[in-house]
Amino acid sequence: MNLKAKVLVAIMCVLMLSTSSYAFRFSVGGFGGLNIPIAQEDTESGTAFGAKARIPLMGSIAIEPNIVFAENGDASYDVEGGWNKTMTHEGGKYTSFGVDLVIGSIMGYKGFGAYGILGLSSSKFEKKGIPDLTKGTYWFGLGFEYGFTDQISLDVRGKAFIFPYKDDANPNGDDKGSRKNGLVTVGLNYYFGFTE
Repeated sequence: MNLKAKVLVAIMCVLMLSTSSYAFRFSVGGFGGLNIPIAQEDTESGTAFGAKARIPLMGSIAIEPNIVFAENGDASYDVEGGWNKTMTHEGGKYTSFGVDLVIGSIMGYKGFGAYGILGLSSSKFEKKGIPDLTKGTYWFGLGFEYGFTDQISLDVRGKAFIFPYKDDANPNGDDKGSRKNGLVTVGLNYYFGFTE
């Protein structure tokens, strides 16, 4: 383990030990839903699913390591010029590994809670016609959670996903925009741990 990793682990341990007793409630969960393109004419809505774990740090702050698989649907368009033909444009798919910072109601006890989300991830974009692209990506959004019990909760969230897109196949290209998607997902969380 390198020095940076050791320092990060030490800081996390200190933060966790300095929190109140309920901070030792962790959770794991899975989710699925829709991946909706934002301002993209070459793709349609697709599916998204993934898994996450929630690790409390202090008070109302937690981190969530996560993995997300998302795809855009294929877009169809009519060819102009009297060809009377419809073409299909592949939407592409993403694989993302990241960490979200969750701020708000994070403990998952019985009842309703809400929280904000800010995240960073490393994401791979795959689409026919261009090389696979791996970029640092950004997330932000809101989540709502309803605990059926102190262990099991329903989790509904909306997150914007920003992938800095550049056509690396064209060394002279100046496309420095981004591909933006909105993920709307529903999932279940299972909480475990202990309180004093």
